[in-house]
Order: sequence, then C-alpha cells, then structure tokens
Amino acid sequence: MAAWLSAPIQLHSSRMFECGDFSAEECKFYTHRWHFWYIADYVFALPTVAFFMCTIGVFIIGHVLSLLLGYRRSRGTPIWRKITAVVRYLSYRGFHIKALRWNSAPVGILLLGLVGTVFFFCMDLIPQPYYWADIMYGGSPPLATRSGWMALACMPFVFATATKANWITLLTGVSHERLQVFHRWIAYAFFILALLHTFPFIVYHVRWHDMESHFTSSLVFYWTGIVALLFQAWLTFASHSTIRHFGYEFFKATHLFAAVVFVVTFFWHCNYTLTSWDYFIATAAVYVPCYLYPWLRTCFEYGVSQKAIISVDNSGFIRVTIPAKFEWKPGQHCFLRFTSFGLLQATSSHPFTICSLPSLRPGEQSELVFYIRRQGGFTAKLHEYALQHPGHSVPVLVDGPYGGVNLQNYHDADHVLVAAGGSGAGWLLPLIEQFIRYGTRSQDAHVHVKESLHVEDSHERSHSGPFSLRVVLATRDTTSRMWFLGAVDELLAKHSTADSLSDVRVQVYLTGDAAREADLSNKDIEDIPTPDGSLSTTDKINVRGQVHLSTMQGREFEGRPQLPMIVSEEANKVHDAGQSLSVFVCGPVTMQNDVRNAVAVENLKILKGSKSGGIYLHSEHFAWA
Repeated sequence: MAAWLSAPIQLHSSRMFECGDFSAEECKFYTHRWHFWYIADYVFALPTVAFFMCTIGVFIIGHVLSLLLGYRRSRGTPIWRKITAVVRYLSYRGFHIKALRWNSAPVGILLLGLVGTVFFFCMDLIPQPYYWADIMYGGSPPLATRSGWMALACMPFVFATATKANWITLLTGVSHERLQVFHRWIAYAFFILALLHTFPFIVYHVRWHDMESHFTSSLVFYWTGIVALLFQAWLTFASHSTIRHFGYEFFKATHLFAAVVFVVTFFWHCNYTLTSWDYFIATAAVYVPCYLYPWLRTCFEYGVSQKAIISVDNSGFIRVTIPAKFEWKPGQHCFLRFTSFGLLQATSSHPFTICSLPSLRPGEQSELVFYIRRQGGFTAKLHEYALQHPGHSVPVLVDGPYGGVNLQNYHDADHVLVAAGGSGAGWLLPLIEQFIRYGTRSQDAHVHVKESLHVEDSHERSHSGPFSLRVVLATRDTTSRMWFLGAVDELLAKHSTADSLSDVRVQVYLTGDAAREADLSNKDIEDIPTPDGSLSTTDKINVRGQVHLSTMQGREFEGRPQLPMIVSEEANKVHDAGQSLSVFVCGPVTMQNDVRNAVAVENLKILKGSKSGGIYLHSEHFAWA
C-alpha cells in the first residue's frame, strides 16, 4: 500500500492490549505503569505538559499579585519589601564570562533551568529498564518511548514562546524578547530528548540484527524520523547568534522553511500513535492565532499603504519617520518590513527601537521615529538609498509595538537612573521625554514628602512621578555623542518651559575615538568646583544642536563610567529615606552585567534592614532574538 500514513487513518490509535503468550509474571511486568507502552503518553507526556503549565502558572500568579497589590501601596510593609528584594535579587544577579563576552541568565532563571533539567533527567533516566531483555516485548525500547513522548510534549511550548504576540506574554506580562531564553532552552530539551528517542532504536536493532529490514520496510517511522531530526538539528543550532548576525534575513528564511519541513515530517513520523496528534493540534492552537494576529493588526489597524520617510542625519544615523495613530510607551520597539527593497527584504522584518513618544496635543499627528546605525546587510542598503533619495517616502509594514519599560515602576519611583552604551543612546530619548512630560512632582509635593519622610505611613502619600532623573551615556563614537546631544537639544526646545528640566542630570562618558576627538576643556562644559574639589550640582552641559543652544545639568567625562559606584550613589539616597529607585539600562553585555549585579547588591541591603522602598531594574538587550 502506497499510502503515506497507516490505514485506516484516525485521530488516536487503539489502546487495546492482550497479554497473549505472556506468562502472568511477564504480563504484570510489561503492564507496569512505567513500562506499559499503551499508556506511555499519559505517564510521560502529560506530566511534562503539567510541569510547563505549573511554571507558567507561577509567573501568572506573580503578575496578578503585582497588579492587585501594587508596587507603591505595598512597599511600606517590611515583609513585602523583603520578599520583593529576594525576588529581585534572583531576577538580577548574574555572571559574566569575559573570555566569551557572555552574560549568564539571572540566578533565578538559572535555578528554574536547573529544576527543569532535574525534572527531565529524573523522568527519563530513573525509570528502568532502558531496553527490553527480550524482543517479544516489542520493538520500542522503554528509554526511546519515554524520551519520545516527553519530546513531543515540549513542542507546543517551543512554538508558544516563538512568536512576538503570544499567550504567555498576555498572561504573565513577560515580554516576547525575554521569553527567547525559554524558547531556546525548551528547544534544547526537545532536541536532546529526540536524540534519546533515536539512539536506543539504533542500539536495539543492531543488537537484534534487523536494522536493514526496518529501514527498508518502514518508511513512516524511520525515514521520516531521520528527516525530522536533521531539520530539528538545524533549527536548534543554526539559531546561534553567530549565524543570526552573519545574515539575519538568511536566518529568518531558513528558520521558517526548516520549521515547516520539521512539523510536516514529524507529523508523518508520529502516525497518529496513541494521542500524538493531539500535541500538533495544541501547537496549532497556540501558534497559528499568535502568528496571524500581527499580520491582521498590520493590515486592518495600521494599513498596508503606510509610508516611511527616510533620511540620513548629519551624524550619519538613518532617520526613519512613520505617521502613527496608536499609543506606545518608552523602550518599545516595532518590526519594520520594507517592501520595496527586493523579495528577501519584503519577506523579513527587522526590530528597531522607537526613539519618540506619541503626541499629547489634540489633533496633532504622532510620529514613530527610529534612529538606525548603518551596519551590514539591510541597514547598509537602507543607508545608501537614503543618501541617494533624502526625504523620500518608501512603503513599509509596521508590526508592533512590543516590549517596553514598566511605566508603573517608572512613575512610582522617587528617583530614576537610566544608562545606555553606544547605539543604546536612542533608547534613552523617550525616557528623558517621559520624565519631562510627567515625571516630576510639584515643588509643594516635593516639600511635603521631605516633611513626611519619618511618618510611618508615608508610603501612602500622594505621588505623581519621580523627583529626579539621572542619565548616563557611554560612547566611543563621536557620531553617537553629537547625535545624542543634538537630540537632547530638540527635546529641550519642545519642553523649554517645563519646570522638570532642573531635575534632569545628563552625564556623557567618552571613550576611545570620542574621548580623543572631544575637547573636554572647551567652554561647553563649565566646571564649578565645590570646597571639597568635586563638581557641584550646578554643573551645566551646553548642548549645541541644530535648534538652539540650551543648557542642562550635567557634564562630559573621559573614560568608562563606574556604573556600580553610580548605582550605589543613587541607592544611598533612598536606603534610609524610605524612598525608591528605578534603574533602566540598555547597552553591551559588560554594562548590563555591572548594573544588574550592582542593583542586586542594593536589594541585599534591604534584606539587612534598609528602609528603602525598593530598587527596581529594567534591562534592555541589544540582541535578544
């Protein structure tokens, strides 16, 4: 029969079993819960699903509690402060391997990964036997059976964490870029279990000298399994950052193609064994709506006739401006798909950080503004086009916004510290503008807070935003420095009457070429020493932008910023005052590591008795995909 599946095709295969020629002892052994092939899906696949669902449930509970209890309403309770400090410490503390320029996941995520590793190894390797002692028990070794069902149970969760819009983000509040670590780890577990499913068959049939007959007579179970495993290996290992950075468009195209081939051949391989096809139905149920939703939103909410104006600033950055009718918040990004730069570009989208905020003025058109640094591949092509056609409009499809900072933790903080490195400078601008628009309290409220710091229930006081904003930018690129100062100048021009400007302090740290080319002794920087020789709080940085010359508190420095000291300095303001600090960082791995570990240390001080209202951290990575 040439049918591609065993006939008659049905959703589930039969569970009927008779001991037949088995003795009573052999029948009892074979039908034992951990040995019986006919209930293996219940024994191994369903607990795997339950493990993932319980893990997601923990995050759902934490998310709901944070929404119901509220950060500011609960932070005055000592027990709540310490519980929050423990969770934050586990969420921030990490390790850096300098030789590999690699940051580990936070300790809490590593512990969760360890729990998963223990679960899978215990479920797969502790039950005995690994192989049947006699061929009469069937052709599927117990180790292969266990591994196969557990691998199959991983599949819906690999796909559930793969999409930009997904159910897990909706229920837990964990953004899709932060789910990528779970996407990769579950994919690794999926692949390792697939190998543990494959190799026992090879060993088993070599032992019984029937390998050749099985490979020549059973197309469904063997050849489809080999093809699925090869494409799964490509999906798992070709997703490494080295290959992604080598050619992002190539990675996206091959990843999608390999995923389609894998699912089709894996579906064929499972051949409706027991409840195996239920997991494909579950995968489709969680993945297809999440895959279609961004396309439908782009078509019906944003439109397919959207145009982007592209140009190259004097600083060399590509500026992309797109009219927008929706709201977004600081730190969010959109995926842009430019349809007029060839088929490969039209079939792939690229994530870019939004460097603007929506307009507050009634009737005024909001604009998505992106500043893109020219690199290789697509950005090089876009840069060349912008040079040849300055101010020209090109068709673009917008998907987003995604991610972004937690505005509750931004506005509830008494002080805010934001730090960025290199091309993370564009990420700073909306945070600065957010503070200028909404962030500061009135002078009367500020005085009232000072007077009530020693009141036991001062955490119940009225609060409309943070007292102060400290901005730290480290750059080795003169272009980035000039562009950032010019962009800050434009923000000051838009909000020149805002009282909040006096509460913003900008510090630019110049390294490498930027330090050599900048003249830090010029009059743009006014050094006003205090009696102890340090700079006073009246230091100013004059921003010479294209709009006008404006002044803001701050200074330019030469050398890398000592970020742990900066975090400690800001945290000392809040530890004994019962206030709170929110830290936001976007930069290279070394900057991320310094800041997250410094914030983790400050949370330990809360456990030791500090009265701080909390030290919160938001980290934004350059490359999370």
